[in-house]
Amino acid sequence: MPSGTTTRETEAMTASARNAPVNSANTSVRELVGEQVNFTEEASWIQSKALYHQTCVVRLGQIIFFSSATGDAWMLDPEAGCAICLAQDSKTRPIPIQETATKLAIEWNADYKIEDEAFTAVERTGATRTIIGYPTAEIMRLVRDFPAGPRESFPDLEPALVRLKSGRNEPCPCGSGKKYKKCCLANDETMVRQSIAARQTRVVQRAETIIAEAPAATGDRTPFDEEDSTDEAESELPPEVQSKLDEHWDEFEALERPTSEQMDAFLASLLALPAEVTDWGDLFHRFARHDHAGLPGVFRRIVATVPHTEKTGMGFFYWAAAEEFVRLGHCDLLPDVAAGFRKLDLESYDPDALTHLEDYLLAEGFDGEALELGEHFLPIERADDGLTPWAVPMRCNLIFELRVGRSLPSAPDNLRTPDLLAEELCRGIEEEIHPDSARTAAEIITGQAPAPLWTRPQFDLVPGDISKDEKAWRDCQRLYGNLLHVAREAWQVEQRPPASALRGLTLMLNSVYHWLDASRKKRSSTPRNLLNYLQPAGLEERLVQASRDLIGVNKPRARQLLEAHEILLRFATRHQLISDADAAQSQKEIARLKQALDRQN
Repeated sequence: MPSGTTTRETEAMTASARNAPVNSANTSVRELVGEQVNFTEEASWIQSKALYHQTCVVRLGQIIFFSSATGDAWMLDPEAGCAICLAQDSKTRPIPIQETATKLAIEWNADYKIEDEAFTAVERTGATRTIIGYPTAEIMRLVRDFPAGPRESFPDLEPALVRLKSGRNEPCPCGSGKKYKKCCLANDETMVRQSIAARQTRVVQRAETIIAEAPAATGDRTPFDEEDSTDEAESELPPEVQSKLDEHWDEFEALERPTSEQMDAFLASLLALPAEVTDWGDLFHRFARHDHAGLPGVFRRIVATVPHTEKTGMGFFYWAAAEEFVRLGHCDLLPDVAAGFRKLDLESYDPDALTHLEDYLLAEGFDGEALELGEHFLPIERADDGLTPWAVPMRCNLIFELRVGRSLPSAPDNLRTPDLLAEELCRGIEEEIHPDSARTAAEIITGQAPAPLWTRPQFDLVPGDISKDEKAWRDCQRLYGNLLHVAREAWQVEQRPPASALRGLTLMLNSVYHWLDASRKKRSSTPRNLLNYLQPAGLEERLVQASRDLIGVNKPRARQLLEAHEILLRFATRHQLISDADAAQSQKEIARLKQALDRQN
């Protein structure tokens, strides 16, 4: 359930596939071994079925893929209840899978459930869609009749993956005093290879059901064939450029401990080549890990020289720069990173890089820069047909929260009525922001809704559906308004940037709702008050769930959440809403999680 800045979207669709003829059990089963197991290819294949409006259901290991006659395609994990929409209305979406010989990462962005013919997807934003007409019976049959095989357990895999981020010549993280390459590197690489081998060499059943399938109009070719061949042709470099590139990289890789001067010379060599042949984000990470003494200068040199085009991938470069500057304590350079990112346009920006950069800015208290970035890219994201349907509403929610947060310190102004302020807060995002939320914020900012005498029930969670239940909607506004008061007090008492504080509190509230939904904790014994979730029990689990990244944990998002927990904890302590003993235990757990997060750098 969302925090209340927009209404929860509930969409009921009657798919044309509902009355489509369904073939009787037309199921083929084959076994895949080793390199034949490829989840990315399976996702592409099911997308092609959706483009031709063919209904098909496939189970590969523990994952379900299905397409529908309406042009939709989904990827499901029945064990975890997670889902990803791969296509909607015959428009494909990016496949959020990273799969190599040593890595398999899937970015789930929704939860789902199936009840008879109804397929309900609950996005991580809280938006809900219920669709009638998907092949739900066949999905459940494949789940039942072709169970996934046992998963291999590698309890030491996660520490090995963390250590593998170390430089070969850095001290080994185990504390032996030896260089990493002469200590744990070989064992860590072996551990990763064994875990991947266990996944790939295990016999995996591929169970496929094709329902009312019509032959593709273009024979065996799919819409991806032409695209793939084009990408392959574009990826070929002229022999002389490839030779020069290989030569420069071979020389650099031969340096066991390159100096800053040698790295500068290497950078000059790469800048002399076509800009699109270099992964500038990867290069920046390498220079940072080799302790380049003038990393800010490297950043400015690349920004000034490399064209900001789609082929140069500068969006990922700015993401890398933000990550390294924060890791190395150069947080003051984040506004420069944001200014550079604003040079990108519809063709050259990357939405994931934009979101991560905003997270870094907010985690470090750069509210104004985050707001400027969000407002700059809103029209670009509105024009981006490749985004998921909830991307623009999420951007508008963020802009609204930052506008509200930035206005919280404002002194009362007799000429600034709640109506005028509400209009200012929603300018350009009127379609996405509910007027009740804008009015609630405006009344608090202008002082017409002063802070109440605080009691615990004022932080009760909302149990109903805010899109259908008027009382639930009013309770949602009550809780949302109370978080505004908490953020304002954090600024008044602790000088915390109010927009960052409000954003973190919103993330925290949503993390609790999502955790309750995902864990199916609907019993009456489950705590229904936000302050209960300041307790140590379950805090780490919710933090990880709410900070999932494509690979591992989104660290700046996790830091925002931990900071929000501290802000609310100190607020509750000041107003005697929580005992000193409980507050001390919670603070101890928050400090432990912060230390664990810092160790991942």
